[in-house]
Amino acid sequence: MSGKRPATLSSKVTGESASGLNETSTSRATEPHSAPATPQRPSIQDRTTTWGATSSTRPSNSTPLLSASQKRPNAATNAKVAIPRQPPNSYAPRYNRRVPRACESCRQRKTKCSGDTPICRQCRELRVNCHYPVGWREKMKKDVDKLNAEIQDYENFVNALRSTAEPRTADWIKNLLDKFGLKGDQPFESTPSRLSTPQNEMDADERSPLSSIGSLEAIDRVEEDLNRTEHTRATGFMGKSSEISWMQRVQREAEQRARGYTGIVESNPEKSGDTRDGFALHALNYHLDDLDISVPEPVERYDVPPRHLADRLFDDYLDTVHPFFPIISKPLFRAQYQTFFDSFRRPSAPRPGDKWLAILNTIFAIAAKHAHLVDAPWRGAVDDHLVYMTRARLLSLNSEVLFSHPDLQQVQVESLVAFYLLASDQINRAWRISALAVRSAITLGINLKNNSSVTPNISKEARYRVWWCLYSFEHMLGIMTGRAIYTLDGGYATPLPLPFEEEQLQEDPTAIELLNSPTLRDELVNNVMASAVIRQASGREDMQKNRSRDQSWLKKMPSNFGLCYLYHCDLTIITQEIVNKVYSTNCVNLSWSEIEARLDELRARIDAWQTSLPLVLDFTNEEGDDTPDQLRCKLMLAFHYYSARITLGRPCLCRRDARQQNSQQTFSHMMALITIDSACRLLGLLPDQPDVLQLFRICPWWAVLRYLMQATTVLLLELSFGSVHVPEDEDRFVNLAKKSIRWFHAMSDRSIGSRRAWKLCDSTFRKLASGMKYATDDLPVQPRSPPRFSAEQFPPHMSSSSFHPHDPHPHHQQHHDGPPLNPNDYFTLRPEDMNPFLPRPATAQQAEGDVWTSYFNLPTPDMVWPPAGAGEITEDSYFPYDPLSEEFIRSFFPSSDEENRGTR
Repeated sequence: MSGKRPATLSSKVTGESASGLNETSTSRATEPHSAPATPQRPSIQDRTTTWGATSSTRPSNSTPLLSASQKRPNAATNAKVAIPRQPPNSYAPRYNRRVPRACESCRQRKTKCSGDTPICRQCRELRVNCHYPVGWREKMKKDVDKLNAEIQDYENFVNALRSTAEPRTADWIKNLLDKFGLKGDQPFESTPSRLSTPQNEMDADERSPLSSIGSLEAIDRVEEDLNRTEHTRATGFMGKSSEISWMQRVQREAEQRARGYTGIVESNPEKSGDTRDGFALHALNYHLDDLDISVPEPVERYDVPPRHLADRLFDDYLDTVHPFFPIISKPLFRAQYQTFFDSFRRPSAPRPGDKWLAILNTIFAIAAKHAHLVDAPWRGAVDDHLVYMTRARLLSLNSEVLFSHPDLQQVQVESLVAFYLLASDQINRAWRISALAVRSAITLGINLKNNSSVTPNISKEARYRVWWCLYSFEHMLGIMTGRAIYTLDGGYATPLPLPFEEEQLQEDPTAIELLNSPTLRDELVNNVMASAVIRQASGREDMQKNRSRDQSWLKKMPSNFGLCYLYHCDLTIITQEIVNKVYSTNCVNLSWSEIEARLDELRARIDAWQTSLPLVLDFTNEEGDDTPDQLRCKLMLAFHYYSARITLGRPCLCRRDARQQNSQQTFSHMMALITIDSACRLLGLLPDQPDVLQLFRICPWWAVLRYLMQATTVLLLELSFGSVHVPEDEDRFVNLAKKSIRWFHAMSDRSIGSRRAWKLCDSTFRKLASGMKYATDDLPVQPRSPPRFSAEQFPPHMSSSSFHPHDPHPHHQQHHDGPPLNPNDYFTLRPEDMNPFLPRPATAQQAEGDVWTSYFNLPTPDMVWPPAGAGEITEDSYFPYDPLSEEFIRSFFPSSDEENRGTR
């Protein structure tokens, strides 16, 4: 038995051990993170781990077996001890377990990564950088956040562009952002702002259509029935940029001041019927559109004034008007003028056509108007300008011509007629005729760059100047009437005029080089002006903003009318941009912050224009003695500059600043100060003591009344607000307002428009003075002697013309410094006297042709007289070539047959 016990015990112990091992193996098989059993030599790490596990507080499944073995010490001493099972909280070696993410280095080497952080075992041994990739969830979240941030930046950038974009583009951007925008912290859908409150950001709870006198309220509406009476139709619509519209608000303020109130207290005076008629636009209009401009007696269309009077009129126009309105080619027209009057000595000489005569008579009408303003000793009859104008209308503005296709001469006629109407304070009529001239010019493509190879460069330059005459004139009418001019909103590509006078274009080497090189012209002129960004296409604006502008060549140029006209056109483009971006009906839905952004950008452009002026044209420089021509140029630019700044800042001139704390820190307050300062500086150009003759001699006499009225209205507005912007300068504003009233009073005996302006401003100031205790004893009380242009003494359908049928030219003999006039001094070009042209000797015609070609150095003298062997001589052989119209002078001097056909 003793021999079997050990066997039994051994087998028993062996069986128990085997069963324990089986249990351990089964348990380990169910634990995926446990290291597999190693029957060979376990490593030190395995031993340490195993022994450490036996001391754990968590008992293993082998604990009951060990307890049973301990009950038999004898057997336990001789039997094998079972290896205990690894506890559940133990873990396998790192290099044997599966890691959730391998590092980039191990992935590239395709080796198993230990997963240790921050550096795995393989990277540590190889001494390479160890970087674990981001999980796909974290990566996706990070990418989405980055894209959202980029989209938000793009939306903010695009939304900021709305303030500088065109109205149609701005609306498109807003609709796009409303539809697809993220609508983050800054909402893109801006509620349409009532532009009557420029300080919307100051107090949104106090919005009121009357809270801003200098507002853009109702910019897209008409408050009156303009078709009601003859007077309302004569005045027409006056928009927010018109000083007449500003005077309407001044009248309402003055009415309240006279009643003892501090300002407008009515909830909506537009709807109050008791004051509506008194504040109507036609009641505040100082222009003369309600007066007729025709003469009651018949006028012979082919009458011509005597030569000495015609020379005076023609020279006066070239000296005072042509430098700033070069609608005709001065050398060419002067040569034609000389040929025309010299031709009366020869019965067979050519006679001018109707269009050329219309141009000449309109020039006479403009000069005659100026002659009466300056009391020229050679002036003609009181209303001789009306006679000249009537002839021009009969010659080239009749029903036959209006329904025919336009040519360059017709554009000149229409432009000059519109200019005459403006000079006669007939702005509503000038508005209509000017639009006709612009349409005619666009029909002929004058608003575009001319790349024709058959058109001479001198002819291209003449056409460019025709367009800029129309552009600047149309712009002035748009500002005066407050009406939109969509044809000037990017509808042109004409280069700016060269800074030379017309005679220099064929004499100065630099002028000739610029005339023949468009690239050099762009480099030295077009791309260096302050309006270069506006004139460029939208895709090239950024390039123009970053382009360095070298204006050294222009600043070194000597003073001349061509240089002055270049800078005048440059400022006109910037001022027209003010109308397009601030006063347009497309701006009605813009917020005030967007309007302010546009005003700030435009202010910077106007300031850039002023700093770019050459020293010879800098009107702020009072050093040096200026010649009369230099003084005339400086005054023209100064009036234009200050008027542009007034137009720019007018929307910010309002009462609301008086109720705002720290108003001096707002942008609107700063712009209001600019407006007031510009008005003061404009009036400061005039001496304190009125000198009307000097004013009309050296100033732009056709527009000086409008400039003075614009500045005076601004000062009256500020006084009606109680001088809230600059309280310490109230006395200075009062003195300047009185100064302008005295000037209007002095001008009233020469101009009906000035007389009306004096009555309007004087009555307004006296209303303000009664409520604000201003002294008025130093103002003129009685009007001066009745104006010599006494059209007001006649019914609207009658003019004050002194041109009678039985005494055709009596008053022409009143004022002249030539020999006494007699009836033979006045001659008539009758169609029956215009005989067909006859061939003349080559010597005589050649001499006559040299007069025309010498002004333009035409390289083809054979156009004047054909050389021998050139073939049959035709009628066209006797006509010099006109580079402006690319035609022979025949277009100006038709034969009698053509004239007869035109009159039938």
